[in-house]
Amino acid sequence: MKKITVFVLSIVALASAASAQITTPQSDFTNNCDNYKGKTVIIDGVNLRPKQAVTTIAVGAPTTVTVGKGSTANVVASCKVIKGQKSIDVDFTANPSFAACFYMKDADFAKLPLQQDAIKAQITFKGNKAAGFFIELHKLQ
Repeated sequence: MKKITVFVLSIVALASAASAQITTPQSDFTNNCDNYKGKTVIIDGVNLRPKQAVTTIAVGAPTTVTVGKGSTANVVASCKVIKGQKSIDVDFTANPSFAACFYMKDADFAKLPLQQDAIKAQITFKGNKAAGFFIELHKLQ
């Protein structure tokens, strides 16, 4: 019985160590966010700005997309808030020009110190740039 217990505990320890994630550098994510499509990402040292709800973002910024023959324009996307979620502005200190829609559960949003303009945090999120990123966990720093 003792050997079986030790064996099960060692399997559980190995599984949890294998599933542990490493923090992704901000610049890696902001420069190649399509590589992280649908994957869980942990980023450290971002600024959350709960007072600024994001309604539109320039998805193509700073690059441009050809709209018609000879014309270019930035692509502007609408951040559509889903029921039970709040839109939140996330500033990446390594790349301040990066723009994407980020959402947080209403209950988690209510726990933030809303009187502050910027809150330094570590966030864990999943999603893609087209649909938006959903913050699953946040840890204030």
